[in-house]
Amino acid sequence: MLRGKDLQEFMEMKREGLSTQAISQLTGYDRKTVRKYLLTPESAPGYGPRVAMQSKMDVHKPYLEDRLKAGVWNAQVLVREIRQRGYQGGCTILKDWMQPQRAAGMATAVRRFETPPGKQAQVDWGHLGYLETGGEQRQVWGLGYSRRMWAQAALDQKLGTLLRMHEAAFRE
Repeated sequence: MLRGKDLQEFMEMKREGLSTQAISQLTGYDRKTVRKYLLTPESAPGYGPRVAMQSKMDVHKPYLEDRLKAGVWNAQVLVREIRQRGYQGGCTILKDWMQPQRAAGMATAVRRFETPPGKQAQVDWGHLGYLETGGEQRQVWGLGYSRRMWAQAALDQKLGTLLRMHEAAFRE
């Protein structure tokens, strides 16, 4: 198949004085093809950019973007949801579309931000080591708040323990 670039190459070689036979040998095209396009360059096929095909997912992308913003990143869950909305494609199409979305989401997830004192409190569980009590080795966890250098240890991470520790932190 002749490309537009090849036609320009034919014309340049002809201007340089090469014969049709020589152009044919250099480019690999049949000499009759070379002669045809040198005599009538307007008959060369013109190719433009391809028209993008519509994906089966295109109509579902706004819904999917909303679900990703809501924190739903499981492809199996999402494909089940959009199938209920009329999606006819497979999970692979969805996963391929999600890959760059995940990368962008990960970059956003690690963005650090600061708030003024009194607007927000952030605490983190941390593993402090092990404690042997009654012949049993138990994990010790700590909950800390770095802006005020407050910390407290616990033997579990249950909700009740977390709430008691929060109350103790607020009393401080």
